[in-house]
Amino acid sequence: MSQDQDNWDQIASVVDNYVETVRNHLQELWEGWPLDLSEKEMYEVVGALLARQVSLATHLALSPSAWNGHIGTLVLRSMTDAYITLAWILKDDSLARSIKFIEYGLGQAKLQLEHRKNQVEAEGRIAKDDPIVQAFEAWINEQRLADLTEVDVGAWSGMDTRKMADEAGCTDLYNYAYSPFSSSVHNTWHHIARYNLQVCPNPLHRYHMIPVDRSISPDLDFVYRAAKYVEKSFRLFTEKTGVGLEGKSAFQSFGEAMDKLSEELGATQD
Repeated sequence: MSQDQDNWDQIASVVDNYVETVRNHLQELWEGWPLDLSEKEMYEVVGALLARQVSLATHLALSPSAWNGHIGTLVLRSMTDAYITLAWILKDDSLARSIKFIEYGLGQAKLQLEHRKNQVEAEGRIAKDDPIVQAFEAWINEQRLADLTEVDVGAWSGMDTRKMADEAGCTDLYNYAYSPFSSSVHNTWHHIARYNLQVCPNPLHRYHMIPVDRSISPDLDFVYRAAKYVEKSFRLFTEKTGVGLEGKSAFQSFGEAMDKLSEELGATQD
């Protein structure tokens, strides 16, 4: 076995352990939260957002080819968005804000459903017989009758994400993570110019920039950041609910394992 392969096997072991641990911790937090069915919407929304954070972090961790500025930044941007949403919902009147979050999502689902119906009918078929229409409509009706669901095309919270972050006390996260990662999501110049252009090798062409899909070595820092955002979400949940975890967090264990592995690899290279 080559040294590189052995190194990757060790990294994979650390990552696999993190994934298993953080999934267990999500379950532990959920089971420790006393359920009040009179506020079930809040439990569903908060639980779903926490699970979303874990899903994004674990799937990124298990995909080394995504540990780069092309894909990793997309995941991290989504995670910062989810955190701001979670923080704003838990900030004040969590039940009302959770209901608003659900209603907006159902409205967007209804809008997609109507688009699908129009597409099917434009193709000369009967919308109600389309299996996708049937499945989508059934999912909406499980929660609220589609005919009673309103479509809102504005921001679900009634304000932009910056305002939500300010109110939730996470302006720094917005400034130093959400906003920078947004350049990757929106394909703005200061992202694509760095990642998808390179200088033309022909000096007669005045060194203009040419497109490139370059290979980028995996950077474990993307996994570390994702794990940090899960940890941040868990801590927020504990702060608001009083439900915590026993022992070290998955993030702490992951960081310690990576520090130890770095020392071992450094000693091997020496």
